[in-house]
Amino acid sequence: MRRFVARRRQWLASEQTRVQAELETRRRRSGMVDAGFLVQELDARVGGGILAGALAFRIFLFMVPVVYVIFTVLGVVSRALGHDPAQLARDAGIAGILAGTVVKVADQSTWTLVTLILGAVVTMFITAGGLLKALYVVHWLVWRVPRVRPAGLAPKLVLIGFTLLASALGIAVNDVRNAAGVAGAVIAVFLVTALSFAGWWWVSWKLPHAPCPARALIPGALLMAVGADVLQLLTTYWIGHLVARKTSTYGAVGIALAVLLWVYILGRIMVGSAGLNAALRYRRENR
Repeated sequence: MRRFVARRRQWLASEQTRVQAELETRRRRSGMVDAGFLVQELDARVGGGILAGALAFRIFLFMVPVVYVIFTVLGVVSRALGHDPAQLARDAGIAGILAGTVVKVADQSTWTLVTLILGAVVTMFITAGGLLKALYVVHWLVWRVPRVRPAGLAPKLVLIGFTLLASALGIAVNDVRNAAGVAGAVIAVFLVTALSFAGWWWVSWKLPHAPCPARALIPGALLMAVGADVLQLLTTYWIGHLVARKTSTYGAVGIALAVLLWVYILGRIMVGSAGLNAALRYRRENR
């Protein structure tokens, strides 16, 4: 038995050495394989998973007041116009899932709603600052550039405006998908891809990075576009139905866990996008 175990260990060690040698050979021959290794090494060096978790926590804290303000105001307007606020929440993707937990318009008086909305607006600005700092820190570490802090009120306003626009576009995309069937789903995927690519390309240019042309940030924007499509489909065809089935069992805890999973995946994509751009730039410089 001992001899058998020793032989298996020896075989595993030799196979590990062989696979590593083969991968190194392929890495020298293929630029794509080498780039993949560089991205993985950079992610391991900066602690990509930990950064994604920290970023996800900041995104979640920012989402709560944003969702409260948006859906409280829209809920009041919908009721005044005779529309169903619940349908609006169902069309809003992950924001609508969170809204089902944090927004209770019918249970509040007018003055209470006004007070809560004002408090949520203040909280939204505070958490926007925290999210911006987290994004800047991630890009400092990944790109290895001098520290630059977001200054003034303008970056917070841009982030809030960008989030409101993304929420409105998300509702519009889901309306298109629901109204046009398969054709609507194809159009929705195209819109999510194009808008995510353009938006994150611009955001990546504004966040800290090493001196490089704008086209050097395209790979990360492509990764974000693909990731946004995956998140959109995940939310529409899995998370939304899962929450609807399990709400009675797990309640608000289940919804919070679903949203946290969603924002962690988003944070991982953001970190991966920055890492991909940085790794490809380092590879070009070291040729």
